[in-house]
Amino acid sequence: MILIIDNQSSFIKKFKRQFLSEQDFDYVFFDHNQPITLSVKSEVSGVMLSGGRGNPYEPLNLTANFVALMNFDVPVIGFCLGHEIIAAAYRGRIKKLDKYRQKREIVRITMDDPIFEGVDNREVGLVKRHTFHVSELPETFVSLAESDTTPNEIIRHREKPIYGFQAHPEVSGGDGLQMVKNFLRMCGAI
Repeated sequence: MILIIDNQSSFIKKFKRQFLSEQDFDYVFFDHNQPITLSVKSEVSGVMLSGGRGNPYEPLNLTANFVALMNFDVPVIGFCLGHEIIAAAYRGRIKKLDKYRQKREIVRITMDDPIFEGVDNREVGLVKRHTFHVSELPETFVSLAESDTTPNEIIRHREKPIYGFQAHPEVSGGDGLQMVKNFLRMCGAI
């Protein structure tokens, strides 16, 4: 089962309608301020942290994100705010951009990684909508991709399958969806 923490992202709702609802694996949504209550028999195979408004330092109740991130030893993927939560949880730094970004942007892949399997281009167009970015990586992470606005566009933990995407591959189609499917394969979901 994939555990999805919804940080009030319209994109994760669109992803649910257009992709998840057609899949054969189990998934469960929890709101960002809702306790994670699972049956003892529940087997979580992966965690998704959605995008949302704000940043990890604002007075939002993001507890469910940190509980999911730190208490399940499974692959994790974070989109936008989820990406920033992962970086903050591991002692990275988040900074505000000079202006709000809301467009499809070219992301340049700078390192090989299993998350990119089946992605033929080193430059991919991903949908972005954010005000903050990961300005300094945690020591335990590496940057896999960059863009003109974000030096740490896609990050990965050095030893664990924990990924962060500043963009929204879940609604970017094509290469973006391929990366999400690769993550789901890591979880054994597809």
